[in-house]
Amino acid sequence: MNRRLLLAVAGLTGLLTTLALAATSSAPKATPVRLTSGGCCTGTVWTPDSRSLLYIDRPPGAAQAAVYGVPVSGASAPGVRFSRIAFYSPDLKYAAVPQGNRTVVERLSDRKRWTLPTQGAGVLWGPDEQVAYTVSAQSGNYDRRVSRVYRVTLGTAPRLVATLYGGGATAWLNSGTLLLSGKIRAADRDRQLFTLNVQTGARRTLATALNLRGVQPSPDGKWVAYSVAFDTAARNGMFVQPTGGGEARKLGWFGSYQWRDSGSLLYIPLTLNVATHTVWRYDLGTAASRPLLNLAAKVQSGDWQVSPDGLKVAFRKTSDGNIYVAALP
Repeated sequence: MNRRLLLAVAGLTGLLTTLALAATSSAPKATPVRLTSGGCCTGTVWTPDSRSLLYIDRPPGAAQAAVYGVPVSGASAPGVRFSRIAFYSPDLKYAAVPQGNRTVVERLSDRKRWTLPTQGAGVLWGPDEQVAYTVSAQSGNYDRRVSRVYRVTLGTAPRLVATLYGGGATAWLNSGTLLLSGKIRAADRDRQLFTLNVQTGARRTLATALNLRGVQPSPDGKWVAYSVAFDTAARNGMFVQPTGGGEARKLGWFGSYQWRDSGSLLYIPLTLNVATHTVWRYDLGTAASRPLLNLAAKVQSGDWQVSPDGLKVAFRKTSDGNIYVAALP
């Protein structure tokens, strides 16, 4: 990294730190509730009703790891929610278990199973018993590896819907549209972020860049947030963009982010040497940011999650590795 770039990065970091320190004092201060003890676990997610948190753990004395659940009220101790570790759908109605080159999808209500030829890849849960998965080549330069995206309605044969390089399917936007990222040709420099109608094959390119990261669609699928790094200065940054067409909006901050609802994005600024982290809110309608909540703690490695109802935030505390929850204003 050259000297000018080092100075620019140092200056930006200093500015963000100053702003974050000022915001820490102006934001309401949380009173987090500790939900676990002794340090713990991985893979923290919210239950659909926003009342509990799930995570993978193997406490001392346990025969094997399992998926544990703990109510966010802190009224009772964690207990086993699922004895089997699997990839559960967000509504907790389905489980996907890789078995060699295949994945077994199970509907939990009646234990009905479907086997998909995923080559061990994970699945993206969609509406109406649809799933998507990406099968990629296992050798060679990742940027040039062919990736084939399949869509399947459970109980029918998988159908190839896209072929690209160094990428794959990212999310479902609605029952007929996938969000994908990757190169159209192996020799291309840049990746594309684009939508795909799984019925007609129609594509809409949203962004083009060397590296597209942190792609997260809004809950209603009408917006997408993403970041661009290690590209030209004009391209680098944080962005939000309508998925139905429209210009990208470059944001004036850097950090980890999650959607609170379809109209606002929550983020924790990337800062150094701060005593506590503060959650900020970016409003799509006004394009304005404001400090929302001082967590009264530092978040460990960006490990935080907004509840589905948008009213709470869970995070892992740096000082003890435990899970805490706080109410959002």
